Amino acid sequence: MRSLADPTVEAIVDVVVRLLADERGESEADVREELVEGGWELPIDSLRLVEILVRLEQELEVEVPADLESARSMRSVRAFAEVVLAACTTGDRSPTS
Repeated sequence: MRSLADPTVEAIVDVVVRLLADERGESEADVREELVEGGWELPIDSLRLVEILVRLEQELEVEVPADLESARSMRSVRAFAEVVLAACTTGDRSPTS
């Protein structure tokens, strides 16, 4: 399990890209290139992010709140990373930490 001591949006984006690559059986470079082609926000199918949410929460030892802001963030990897960062910095750490 890789916990980020001082998480940043970019570090969380890197974790999301890695998890997506693992899930798809592709290289991180290929997944990142595909996401970047969609624009700076790294738009993605929200169902893909939902699929990796549990793994991300376990890896970063954080709980992402199930609220409207989190739901809206599922439209892009960068927006999702910002919500995860907010959960990390507000102390919404999971009980397993």
